[in-house]
Amino acid sequence: MKLGGHIEIEARIGSVPELVNEMCGHKLVRFVIAVTDRHINNNMYSQHTHWYTVNALGDTAETILRSDMHICDTICISGQWLIDGDSEVTGNGNYSCEILAEDVVCESKVLAKEFNVA
Repeated sequence: MKLGGHIEIEARIGSVPELVNEMCGHKLVRFVIAVTDRHINNNMYSQHTHWYTVNALGDTAETILRSDMHICDTICISGQWLIDGDSEVTGNGNYSCEILAEDVVCESKVLAKEFNVA
């Protein structure tokens, strides 16, 4: 695995964050997010959903575990791409992308409802 570029992304939570490993006081939290791309090309609307696994370590993992995240909550993630795999000379590749979260902000539906102004 190698680190890719920096990413800042807004997505929806696709799975409840869970503690995967805890060794020597370091925690690893993993969950899945869904990112929807919407495009209009030649007056045709298309929508594609991409699913990514997010890994969080240390203080970021602690923040995620303390927060009350639910599936479909909106989340903003700042971090690095983790890219695993290879690319052929023709450009076709067999690779997977994950995100190593450095900072996470979650907006739950409950909080959003509480602060709506009528």
